[in-house]
Amino acid sequence: MANSIDIKTFYDEHPINLSEILEKARAAGLDTDNLSARDLWAFDQDHYGGLDAVSALGDALALGNTNSVLDICCGLGGPARFIATTYGCRVHGIDVNQSRIDGAIELTQLTGLDNLISYTCGDACALPFADASFDRLLSQEAFLHIENRETLLAQCRRVLKSSGGLAFTDWTAAETLSAEHRRRFADTFSARRICSVDEYHSLLSTAGFKVTDTTDLSTDWKTILTERLQMFRSLETQTVARFGQQRHDTYISNYEFFVERISAGDLGGARFVASVV
Repeated sequence: MANSIDIKTFYDEHPINLSEILEKARAAGLDTDNLSARDLWAFDQDHYGGLDAVSALGDALALGNTNSVLDICCGLGGPARFIATTYGCRVHGIDVNQSRIDGAIELTQLTGLDNLISYTCGDACALPFADASFDRLLSQEAFLHIENRETLLAQCRRVLKSSGGLAFTDWTAAETLSAEHRRRFADTFSARRICSVDEYHSLLSTAGFKVTDTTDLSTDWKTILTERLQMFRSLETQTVARFGQQRHDTYISNYEFFVERISAGDLGGARFVASVV
C-alpha cells in the first residue's frame, strides 16, 4: 500500500474543515465569538449519523459525569463537545493530524468547553498516556486508517481501567470486497485495512476485550452516505476555493465509488461495544 494517500493530506484537504464550519455558523446568523456547543452541532459532526450516532456510543458505554473519556482519532472535536455537554464527562481527544487538532482546540475554546476537553496530536498506536488512564474509549470511522490494528487495540486496552469499556464504529468488509476494491480504498481514502466483523471479534478478544454488542449499520449507512455525497457536491465552491478543482473532482469521484460499494454490499459498517476482560 505504498501508493496510498497520506492520512494527514487526506484530512488537511477534507471538505469539512474549521473554515467551512465557521462559515456555515456565520451564514446561520450565529456570532462565532459567542458560541455554545449546541450552536455547532449541525455543522461539526464529521462522521456518519450525526448526533444520534454519538449518542448510541455514549449510551452503550453508560457514560456519566464521573467518567474520563478518550476519543481516538477525534478530528475536529465535534463528538467530544457533544459528549462533554450531554453527559458531563471529561474528554480527551487524540488525532494524528495537527490541522484537525488545531481546529478542535479553536472550536472548543470558542464554545467555552476547554475546561472539560483537551487534545493531543499523536499516534493512536503509541498512545502517550499512562496505563489505566481512562474509564471509556470511543472512536468513529477511524480505525480503518490504521493498518496495525493489533497494536491499536492493545494500546486501547492498556490505557483503559479494569472496569473500562470501548465502543466504536468502523467500516466492515464483506467477502465480496475484492483486492482491487481494497487497493482503491487505500489509495483514495487511506483505508489501510478493512476488517470483517468476525475479524474484529477475534482482534478484540486477543487484545483483552469481551465483545458485548455488535450492531450492523450497513443499511443505515447506505442512506447516510448517499446524503453525504450530495452534501460534498454542494460544497464545490468552497472546496475549489481552498484546495482547487482537481481536489474537489477527485474527492467526489472517490466518494461515488465508496457509495457504490456500500450499495452493492461489498462494504458495510458496524458498531462494536466491548468491555475489558
